[in-house]
Amino acid sequence: MAFHNRLKELRQQQNLTLRKLGEKAGISYSILNSIENGRIVPSKDVALALAVALKIDDRESFVALAINPSQL
Repeated sequence: MAFHNRLKELRQQQNLTLRKLGEKAGISYSILNSIENGRIVPSKDVALALAVALKIDDRESFVALAINPSQL
């Protein structure tokens, strides 16, 4: 699964809006919207901030999906 699809799935499972997730992760709405729509690829730091905000247990795999999608 592509990172942006996984991000959207996790965000929706937690009933978070893009704005609310952005606030929790310290990422602007416009950047988060671009990531979720697959227009940009997040940096490792941004992916980690999203993993923390979404309370993902396996943060390493989530970050790896963002920065090395062909590796998984």
